[in-house]
Amino acid sequence: MNCTIVILGATGDLTKKKLIPALYNLIKNKKLEKFIVVGVARDRSQNILEHSKKFIKNLDSKTFNILKDSFHYFSANFQNKASFVNLKKFILDLEKKNTLPGNRLFYLATLPTHFEVIANQLGEQGFNKKDNCWHRVVFEKPFGSNLKSARLLNRGVQKVFKESQIFRIDHYLGKELVQNLSILRFTNIFLEPIWNKKYIDNIQIILSENFGVGDRGSFYDKYGALKDVVQNHALQLLALTAMEKPSSLSTKVIREKKLSVLKKTKLKKSVFGQYEGYKKENGVKPNSSTETFFSGEFQINNSRWKRTPFYILTGKNLKNKLVLIHVEFKKLPCGLLKGVCDFIPNHLTIEIQPKEGFHLHINAKVPGKKDIKPVKMDYCQSCVEPNSPKAYENLLLDVFQGNKSSFIHAKEVETSWKIIDKIKKQTIYTYKKGTIPPQANVILKKDVRWHLDVD
Repeated sequence: MNCTIVILGATGDLTKKKLIPALYNLIKNKKLEKFIVVGVARDRSQNILEHSKKFIKNLDSKTFNILKDSFHYFSANFQNKASFVNLKKFILDLEKKNTLPGNRLFYLATLPTHFEVIANQLGEQGFNKKDNCWHRVVFEKPFGSNLKSARLLNRGVQKVFKESQIFRIDHYLGKELVQNLSILRFTNIFLEPIWNKKYIDNIQIILSENFGVGDRGSFYDKYGALKDVVQNHALQLLALTAMEKPSSLSTKVIREKKLSVLKKTKLKKSVFGQYEGYKKENGVKPNSSTETFFSGEFQINNSRWKRTPFYILTGKNLKNKLVLIHVEFKKLPCGLLKGVCDFIPNHLTIEIQPKEGFHLHINAKVPGKKDIKPVKMDYCQSCVEPNSPKAYENLLLDVFQGNKSSFIHAKEVETSWKIIDKIKKQTIYTYKKGTIPPQANVILKKDVRWHLDVD
């Protein structure tokens, strides 16, 4: 892949922890060969690459030196037109020196408040025009802070770049197992016919973190769990899990199927929480009412899922760092075995973090007895494929190739914000680190529990 990669906001944590390691691995796996990287930030720090070393697994000096030799620093003020005039000259000179064709990826690893300003600056310098090469721009989440701001941002960015050039990223969609979700559903004949309200009792989507806000206090306090996680990651996972069978796995068809689900989705019940000590975190207002925990029951009003609860739970400083989709099937009547009714419903757990894999629970007879016991059938994808690409590697490669199937369309962003904007915050319950608010259990159906561990 021959291209110029421009990272705006190059001194931030995202660049250090995710983008640089992803670029390193793409080089190591020979997915990225003739290229340059331009790191743009207000502070012209020469330590970006050095600071990223500890986030690169199995670092080898040869690959790192290739990245180092291709990395160039540029200091700029995003509000200053002259900075972008000089940036254009800097990029053109480097491309000429390295005989690159002018394919350019602009990655906005900045605060959302800079998105439209940077897009306009890039447009004024002609970085939105193709001329026998491609120009693509990547935006990190969150894209807006409510429906109104998301619409304004979409319209502003679309004045400069075509929708085909815009890549709104949700890194969960780059995870191997999330990309495998459609294959799991639609290529296994024993799953697709029972993937509906008749056979499924409830579905849980868990996004749990075992740490607090850290140095993101001032940013997080403006958003909270609902806007930071539910609006994007959680609703995208819900849409992929619940969508109708597509006629193909093309970007357009998948997007339409996800949109159809989101348009029918609404919240029924919810609980908000805040972990003890949150108000003392750096950057957090001492009287903050921002939620660090959210749990809710969502309903999808269509023929496949009507009255089937989709439970979403996310929070900081919970017990485990865990992302999973737990599908609990309905329990069969116990008339077949007289007096034996204590078997559990079948369930399928799709584990996305920390490991990647599927766990299917079925029932079997205990040898020599009339008792029934659950039997777990496992597939650990991260065990079988320990070197499978990480999310940002997959997503960067998709941008290079112009593949938008793992990115979010403007309509999806706005539809998700419509759902979120209708949710009214209620009482914020305090919870201890490593726990969830007890009130979160109230929204569950009888005999249903939260699956905050991989069973």
